[in-house]
Amino acid sequence: MNFLSFPRFGLKNLKLFSLLLLLPLIFSYSAAAQQAQLSLVDIITVLRSKKVTQAEKNQLLTEGVRQRGVTFALNADLEKELRTAGADDALVAAIREKGPAVKVSSTPQPKIEATPVPVKKEPDFSFYQNRANANFVMGEYDTAITDYNRAIELNPKEPAVFFSRGLAHFNKQSFSLAIADFDKVIELDPKEGMAYFKRGNALEKTGNFERALSDYQKAVELDPDNEPAKAALQKLQAAIVKQTPTPTNTANVQKKEPVPQNTTPTNTTPTNTTPTETTTSTEPTNFGALNRFASRLAIPVYPNIERQRATEGLVTVEVTLDEEGKIVSAKAISGPRGLRQAAEDAVRKSKFNPVKVGDKAVKATGFINFNFKLS
Repeated sequence: MNFLSFPRFGLKNLKLFSLLLLLPLIFSYSAAAQQAQLSLVDIITVLRSKKVTQAEKNQLLTEGVRQRGVTFALNADLEKELRTAGADDALVAAIREKGPAVKVSSTPQPKIEATPVPVKKEPDFSFYQNRANANFVMGEYDTAITDYNRAIELNPKEPAVFFSRGLAHFNKQSFSLAIADFDKVIELDPKEGMAYFKRGNALEKTGNFERALSDYQKAVELDPDNEPAKAALQKLQAAIVKQTPTPTNTANVQKKEPVPQNTTPTNTTPTNTTPTETTTSTEPTNFGALNRFASRLAIPVYPNIERQRATEGLVTVEVTLDEEGKIVSAKAISGPRGLRQAAEDAVRKSKFNPVKVGDKAVKATGFINFNFKLS
């Protein structure tokens, strides 16, 4: 029997026609099969049939589902598939109502763990620091500085990376940038002697001998075994001795030429008058600043207690020399009291040439200024 087409059949009895059309798909000829539930394939096949309108197919299927039921439970995916095939709300509701109840298994299902996706690790502080150090060793200072900059952004409290970047700047002869980095190291770790030593190197390169000498002294104070710092300190001190005035802790000479001045009211030599060989006064003649007569001018040692107190200032030491240039007396007459003894000690450790007027050596008095200034 062929149920596939009925070319002469009219539409007067539409329901009967639709039932006849669906018989090959959803009905069996046995009595037992007539009660079979509709499957998903049955319903999709009818919905996609082009023999009747969509509304008619939905109406017929809805009645069939309500009478027979369905073999499947409706879920979101199946509903989407049915809707795509043309199922309307009534049909979907009937399928949901007549579908079998979902049985929940009492047996716990094995937990399926997703395989972790490897996460790409972002470069950290150590990565940039190590790569910068490697480039530094190879002399690639610009590349190293770029990585040091990134490392500092990630950890601005690590003094070691500032120190390394300072060395790179120093090797590029960017001394101001190097000094700034060593300043930061000392700020983060005030007891880092090498930072003082390298900052002293950079300061000396810029001609700032006062601060350089102070840094060398601090480096040796923090680390007495720092031989390079000791050598740099001695070398700079020797260079300073040859200069008048000395650049470290010594004030600029206030008078370029020795101008005799009276220091006591009993001195009868007129002020600003150069003594002659006929001078008969036994009083020392005041020559003002005595720096120019020094063959070796010692550098004062900054007292630790005054350094901690941040004591600074100009100390003036009044000095009296005999005819041989030996120190008769050295007395600080002005300046911070905590710094005066250090200034007096420095004068006593200094050496002076005989002061002569013409060919005659005379007693002389005058002053030496020391400018104590912390870096």
